[in-house]
Amino acid sequence: MDTSNLVVYLPPAMLGVVAVAFLLLWYLKISTSWQWSAGFAQAGLGFALVPFPVSPTFDIFVAGFLYIGAAYCYGSAILIHFGAPMLRVARRLFVGGYTVVHTIAVLVFESLRAELFLTDVAFACLFGLALFNAATKVSSLADRAMVVSGVLLLLDTLTRTVVFTFFIQTSDQIADFAASGYNLAVTVTTITIGLSFPFTALGAMASAAIRRHREASERDPLTGLFNRRGFELAVPRMTKDAVRRGAVIVCDIDHFKQVNDGYGHAVGDSVIAELAAELQRHLGSRAVTARFGGEEFVAFLPDVSLAEASVMAHSVRIRFAGRDWRPHGIDRQITVSVGVASLANGEVSEAAAIKRADRALYTAKAAGRNRVAVARDENDCMDAVEAVALNTTHATRDQIVGSRVSVA
Repeated sequence: MDTSNLVVYLPPAMLGVVAVAFLLLWYLKISTSWQWSAGFAQAGLGFALVPFPVSPTFDIFVAGFLYIGAAYCYGSAILIHFGAPMLRVARRLFVGGYTVVHTIAVLVFESLRAELFLTDVAFACLFGLALFNAATKVSSLADRAMVVSGVLLLLDTLTRTVVFTFFIQTSDQIADFAASGYNLAVTVTTITIGLSFPFTALGAMASAAIRRHREASERDPLTGLFNRRGFELAVPRMTKDAVRRGAVIVCDIDHFKQVNDGYGHAVGDSVIAELAAELQRHLGSRAVTARFGGEEFVAFLPDVSLAEASVMAHSVRIRFAGRDWRPHGIDRQITVSVGVASLANGEVSEAAAIKRADRALYTAKAAGRNRVAVARDENDCMDAVEAVALNTTHATRDQIVGSRVSVA
């Protein structure tokens, strides 16, 4: 067997190995979809019809469907990876149209050039549509590498079909495909340019898996907020300066044990999730908000003054106290107590401010709960703490209109 004959075995063999590898990655939940494996498997089977032919017409007819199936699966895998709209109706209608025209080109007109041009252009359209819709969602270097590799594969396909359709005179007989220059060109470019795509896709899958693992280790599964570890890692990423500036809010749900005991842990979880959502709405996207455990939440607000943080804390407390919990099966008011502190000048960590805010929180609880306590003294002098609250001991949600001030 000479080298030229050996080359035709390489694409199906290599794509087969890639298909098995991606199937294993999907089984191990590293890859997000089985479509990667299905796409590479179909492309490999299409190439396998050259060294293992059945009949010329059958080979060309089936190979066309295999390549379009591969393009459809690649597109699905890319859209799933980037969380882009799947566009199923449009893509399936396109495949249906291709099926009709492909059948006519092969079985009616028996035109090799028409079939190759049709299949390459259809492949490029399906594949390019997915790349175009996913390009705006690229976030990592590995994702960019995969998109760039996909674009190169797209350009290779279009360039080859234009050259062999309009500039190089080749046989139009289906039986001549195996010995054609087109077949040699597609084999060589698949081994070189084409195989960069599965390897960059593999890198993107690995990068996404690492990112998911990191987020799982840094996020609270109930609320989607950071956990304590995630908070400690996120604050330095957000505040690039060595000296940090801002304020800290610490809050927890008043008498939360009574909620769990009286209404069940599932209802308690829904209350925790609602407080998390309230914090996200009122503190904004720049705040680093975390659930430290149980019903306790901590938020770091970079470049926010103590007065601004106090206003935000009051807004959260008032809104939460005024919620109607009857859809959750709760027939009582649920409130939160909040402690607020600012970072002292020259502090390089938020830890000391969290301690001051935590002390202020307990001052708010001692003063009667449903209060915001503000640590005014950056040196942690607790005799300079204000506890501000609504007098809502016997109030209904519709009666929450005023406030009062007490000094701890």
